[in-house]
Amino acid sequence: MEICMQCGNCSAACPLSSGTNTFPRQVYRYLQMGLKDRLLESPEPWLCYYCGDCNTDCPRGAEPAETMMATRRWLTTQYDWTGLARRFYASPAWEVGAFLFVALSIITLFIFFHGPIVTDRVALNTFAPVAWIKLGDKIMLTVLGALLLSNGFRMYSHIMRDTKIPLLTYITEAKTFVLHYFTQKRWRKCGTEQRGRWWRHFLLFSGYVTMEVLVIGFLGSFQTEIVHPMWHPTRIFGYYATVAIMIISADMLISRYKKEEKLHRYSDFTDWFFLVLLFLMAFTGIFIHFFRLAAWPLATYFMYVIHLSICVGMLSIMIPFGKLGHLFYRPLAIFLTTVKEKATKDSNIDIEALKAAVGETFMTCLQCGTCTVMCPWNQVSSYNPRQILRYICLDTCTEQSVDKAVWSCVTCNQCGQYCPQGIDIIDLVRAVRVQNIESGRILKQFEAPLGSLKENGNPWSALREKRLEWTENIDMPAFAQGNEYCLFTCCTTAYDTSPSKGSQKAGQALPRLLNQAGISFGTLGTKESCCGDQAHKIGAQDIFSDLVRQNTDLFLGAGVQKILTTSPHCLNAFKKNYNELQGSVGSEHYTELLDRLVANGSLKPVQKINRMVTYHDPCYLGRHNGIYDAPRRVLQSIPGLTLVEMFGNKARSLCCGGGGGGAWSDTPRDQSFGVLRIHEAINTGADVIVTACPYCIRMLNDAVDQLGVAGQIVVRDLAELLWESVEVSNQEDKTESFIASFDQEECHV
Repeated sequence: MEICMQCGNCSAACPLSSGTNTFPRQVYRYLQMGLKDRLLESPEPWLCYYCGDCNTDCPRGAEPAETMMATRRWLTTQYDWTGLARRFYASPAWEVGAFLFVALSIITLFIFFHGPIVTDRVALNTFAPVAWIKLGDKIMLTVLGALLLSNGFRMYSHIMRDTKIPLLTYITEAKTFVLHYFTQKRWRKCGTEQRGRWWRHFLLFSGYVTMEVLVIGFLGSFQTEIVHPMWHPTRIFGYYATVAIMIISADMLISRYKKEEKLHRYSDFTDWFFLVLLFLMAFTGIFIHFFRLAAWPLATYFMYVIHLSICVGMLSIMIPFGKLGHLFYRPLAIFLTTVKEKATKDSNIDIEALKAAVGETFMTCLQCGTCTVMCPWNQVSSYNPRQILRYICLDTCTEQSVDKAVWSCVTCNQCGQYCPQGIDIIDLVRAVRVQNIESGRILKQFEAPLGSLKENGNPWSALREKRLEWTENIDMPAFAQGNEYCLFTCCTTAYDTSPSKGSQKAGQALPRLLNQAGISFGTLGTKESCCGDQAHKIGAQDIFSDLVRQNTDLFLGAGVQKILTTSPHCLNAFKKNYNELQGSVGSEHYTELLDRLVANGSLKPVQKINRMVTYHDPCYLGRHNGIYDAPRRVLQSIPGLTLVEMFGNKARSLCCGGGGGGAWSDTPRDQSFGVLRIHEAINTGADVIVTACPYCIRMLNDAVDQLGVAGQIVVRDLAELLWESVEVSNQEDKTESFIASFDQEECHV
């Protein structure tokens, strides 16, 4: 499975794969990434009948059909709460040993508790009273049924997790389970030249079911002292069951032995053992009948005990823990899949409105899967931009597959960076979100920040009049006409609600550097409102438009010529989404300005910082705006500092997870991009991870806290490091008013 390159040939070859069930490709993805939960939630492995066509079409020889079979075995072990299935699949010795234990237990029961042995005639019902056998049947049926149903419930709870289905839908679709349990009719659509295999399986299954019905339901008529005539139903059905089981199981064993079909190359021991037991069950059953007709009492009794021990042993091992379980799990998977499809709500997305909003470039999607491969979510979970595009292009969207799926995107633009068709995927995602919000569907986690943006002009539920409290004793002049820059402070810096106050402390360094370099700047302070980037990416178009109007009027009214931003998100919003500012008011990120100030000597880094540092590229500074080298040049200008690169750097930088509303998402630790990034930074040997974005500082500091690695690495802003190193006229003021140490406690935690 590890050599699969996600080309999708297997899904294209599979006649049962569809837009909603793209197996085996999807299952391969989960396997390669070790996504156990996703596998447990997937009915797709059970929807495969192993025709082998995907094996033939796989260019890497990854054996998709065999992998699906192996996945079904693994799923069987996961459904079984006793742990025995895992033992039996992993060890033939355990499986054979368990069978022998059950079989010998039955033989022992007969040795000590059989009825009177009549030798002058065959009196099977005297030797094995029907009442006793019926009682044994009921006990076995109850125990095995309870085990299988409990396993089935575990399967149901995984597949239907977080899915609410009306009870009536389960009832009306129950026929689906019955139909597929008895006929396996989907198999007839599976692969090329599969009718023969389906017929063999149908004969074997029908023979097995017939035998079970006779033994459990009609034992009194089936096991009797009376020899019925040939046309009696018990003899007709009994012969059919016996002959079908013997012939088909023998044929399958021979086929596996000779490896006549490619699909038998990797037959598991369980496959062999099950067929052997089936054959022996039918073989001993017919010999009981022959010995009885021949009037050989002892041989009949002996063979009956052997037959019963094989039957009970096989059923006890194979129904809840082995091969026979698939006869229950497969139709259950089809039933649950059908129920989900029936209950799936149609999407509220208007495709024509999407085209009007973002153009029709997305319709040129090649379905190459590059976007899915590059998406950072696929390092921790499974997210499929390719599939979202497919549903939209085909106008087959559902609420689950598109409307809800787009909320996971953190707008890092990794997908758009590498799309060979140049599709702006996050623009499409945003347009879907806009339609979601316009129709009143919004995630609960966004209600507070959007409400605060509307009421307070910031997403952190803080009062507007407190916007300058972060400056403390810093010389922060008010903006006046003639100032070269209007310093626009990110709300995440101004209203830092994190325990570490990392973004706030980082923000304090920049105005000090500007004052030191003699830059003419000022701030509009409490008059400012949020740039609105997060509202824009979340899709709250009305709120964003209001913020754009407020800030545009403010900047133009104040005579601002150039905006200096502390956040790449603000830079991106002003440059790309504030149409009235284009051509009249420029925007620049502070790293670009610091780069020039160091280059022309206005800022002179002279103090040594003997640290190993790695730089984290913010998505909105790098991939969205192409600024990669300026921050690195500033770092390289600091004496004593050693810059090392992480594996994911520049255009391949791993997102911190804070964009597109991600800062308000309650992401589990094992799915946190920030946690991954801190691990990556530590692996470089660096003890400082530097960035240039308030959201990145917040998310990375949270990750340091979650991992408990405050003693190994600290998160710093680029301006902080430069301020530590530059030559300052009043060194005493610098030491007293700023951070004099790299200790984590004094920095951000």
